[in-house]
Amino acid sequence: MTIRTVLTMLEGAESDVVDLAAVSALVKMFPAHVDLLHVRRDPRSVMPMVGEGLSADLIDMVQSQVEKEEETLAARCRGIFDRWCASANLPQIDSPSAEAKASARLVDMVGDSATLVATLGKMADLVVLPAPSLEDGDLSPGAEAAIYDTGRPVLFSPRRELPSFGKRVSLFWNDTVEASRSAKAAMPFLKQAEAVQVMSALDDSVESDTVKAFAASLAWHGVNADVRLVEPGDRSSGEALIDAAWEFESDLIVMGAFSHSRLREMILGGVTRHILQVVGRPVLMAH
Repeated sequence: MTIRTVLTMLEGAESDVVDLAAVSALVKMFPAHVDLLHVRRDPRSVMPMVGEGLSADLIDMVQSQVEKEEETLAARCRGIFDRWCASANLPQIDSPSAEAKASARLVDMVGDSATLVATLGKMADLVVLPAPSLEDGDLSPGAEAAIYDTGRPVLFSPRRELPSFGKRVSLFWNDTVEASRSAKAAMPFLKQAEAVQVMSALDDSVESDTVKAFAASLAWHGVNADVRLVEPGDRSSGEALIDAAWEFESDLIVMGAFSHSRLREMILGGVTRHILQVVGRPVLMAH
């Protein structure tokens, strides 16, 4: 398995440049083609927000204003895209190619971001999105769609420059289907990493022998992984694993996504969301 196609998003903000840090690192590691999706609002979709009973002239004015705003954002995205391609020395290619070379394409579409991410994400090997901050709270609709509706792994990147990426990998293991899928999706990274450490928080849900057996199984793929069993103590499992990853100087974390039910996760939060918000490292996950 390799990573050949990547989907990410552009918002038309200056922060897009920082958000593309992980994608820039990816195209250096793998000869991947990157689709950068920018989603425009449909001017007709704003009408329920402004209320009914408006005159036709006022409706036309509101829709025209929204269309102008979206044109401005789209132009910014084109500028960011062109500058990024130039800095990364990436050719802009509109049609698929079997040639194993890195390339990029700007995909400018009108519609609903979650719907478009769900559709286009199924065609990519990997979806890359910025991690939610503590201020953001919940995942964006596009991020939820990427996790739940694409069947593809998602790489969440911290909104900052990355001094390194994928050299030291922490793989959080809890013997779940989600963790297994994430480990499989991460194999291209694990094979290139300088050091891999399988980490597990010791509690009633996982046996230490199972963790060690999983780490040993990676050798079949040429991955020599160490094992670290973390005693949470008075910390939560998420806090204990984050501390261990920091001590390991990890620059990529691999973990399963949302092991609890979706409803419970939305209400109670959980280890996954906590790690995404505070870890400050790229996190690769699958559901």
